[in-house]
Amino acid sequence: MSETSFASAAASVVTDTVDGLFRLHEPVVQIAIWQRPVDPALRAFAQDVLAREALEQVLETDVAGLATWSPLPGYAELADPAGAAAFTADVRWLTRMFADLTGATRLGVRLVRLQQPMCPRFHTDFVGVRLLTTYCGAGTEWLADEDVDRRWLGHRSGGVADANSGLLRPGAVVQRVPEFAVALCKGEAWPGNAGRGAVHRSPAVGGSPRILLSIDVLAQEDGAAGFDGFDATGEGVAVPASAADRHGCHDGCGGHA
Repeated sequence: MSETSFASAAASVVTDTVDGLFRLHEPVVQIAIWQRPVDPALRAFAQDVLAREALEQVLETDVAGLATWSPLPGYAELADPAGAAAFTADVRWLTRMFADLTGATRLGVRLVRLQQPMCPRFHTDFVGVRLLTTYCGAGTEWLADEDVDRRWLGHRSGGVADANSGLLRPGAVVQRVPEFAVALCKGEAWPGNAGRGAVHRSPAVGGSPRILLSIDVLAQEDGAAGFDGFDATGEGVAVPASAADRHGCHDGCGGHA
């Protein structure tokens, strides 16, 4: 397994195997990225079917019902049944993997087509941990902790652009999750992680839309390892009014990256 960590107050892990994602449980790790290879058939389905129509699937699923659950709208299944079946199998697999890592019994899944940045400012999420993967288009952008002055993060910048607010330290490098890679971003609600969540944003979309999958924990097994007191929906700050609101962000962003 190939991994890279940045030694700082908060660290990142980049891995070539799915097992490396479990390092997210290490207290210093704020973002773990599995650089899985692009599946050309799944990318083609995302680009040729999903990216051609409006798409905003905001769903919930129990782990027990994953075998029969579909994240796709009906038109996608009719347009390319074989492609839809393969895409659904991949989303199910990622959802189950995320559930195994977090001890989740119920998850919120969002599959969207984006033609403009949903969260153009750097921010942290008020969740425990969020899974993000881009099936086609530019991936989520993020900053190593040593490149960030959190005093100017989100609303604390007073509306000044990130490039000018002092948020980016001298020499800061904006990094990007590769297309098809899987990123786990630790948030502010992870136990003991307040003020240390992964700093990230949506990329500029350019001429081609993105197909983005995000997954959150909505409920967990009793005593799930590493999640004592875990507040999956951010209810310690504001009780979500609906399932869609549970996909909330923190520090000036209202959606996923």
